[in-house]
Amino acid sequence: MMPKPMSTRYADLDRDLVQSLAKGLAVIEAFSAETPAMTLSEVARRTAISPGSAQRILRTLASLGYVGAEDGRFSLKPRALQLGYAYLASLPLTSIAQPMLSALMRATDETCSLALLDGSDVVYVARAPARRLRRDYMAVGTRLPAHATSVGKVLLAALPPAALEAALAQATTQRLTPNTLTDKEAVRTAVRLAAEQGYAINDQEAIMGLRSLGVPVTAGGRVVAAMGLSVEVVRISREELEGRLLPSLRDMAASLSAALGLATTPILPAEYSYP
Repeated sequence: MMPKPMSTRYADLDRDLVQSLAKGLAVIEAFSAETPAMTLSEVARRTAISPGSAQRILRTLASLGYVGAEDGRFSLKPRALQLGYAYLASLPLTSIAQPMLSALMRATDETCSLALLDGSDVVYVARAPARRLRRDYMAVGTRLPAHATSVGKVLLAALPPAALEAALAQATTQRLTPNTLTDKEAVRTAVRLAAEQGYAINDQEAIMGLRSLGVPVTAGGRVVAAMGLSVEVVRISREELEGRLLPSLRDMAASLSAALGLATTPILPAEYSYP
């Protein structure tokens, strides 16, 4: 639905108020699920701002990291979520994470998830499935062996050595696919690599046909969750997964970490505790 033209609102603003700020906020608010990307002309028309003013505002927002441009179309970047952190800070983990996962899904058109570590398993607590996904293999509440997932490797990599060994001792060696790591030393190597890189890859180790990325989410100086992005192998190569999609995933995980750092209520369910 088109917003109400705002030109009269700008004219009615008190002289002590900043019209340019009002226009900048109007531009940010113009982006939505229906209009996630717009040309300069579309932004100007939707906000009732002159093309010249809209261009200056978009350039300013882009220089500050709130807006990005590709092929002549503008869209919001994860930093725009910082404008809502004061509100998000009062919400629990999944409530804070869900709109961020949905935003990342819309930006990448790939499935995004948030997971917690529970013993030697990961539990998916929030999820935004891609619109193009032909079949969703997981849902909120799904449990998988941590070492067979990208989010799980990242969470295992954050454990102290003794806690990691306890988790590996508890882990099953069930082969979910031909690519599943069942040798404990191979798992340790994968976990060390995740710790060194700051992210992990799952290449059809849990579900054939899917590969995924996982990055840590922090709060209070410790890793409390992991954010993941999964793709179908027939569409996205491993190189494209790391080169094109990893930066977007890292940006959104950083935004979530920043929001959690401001939280004023417990962010984790009572049954979860971390060493």
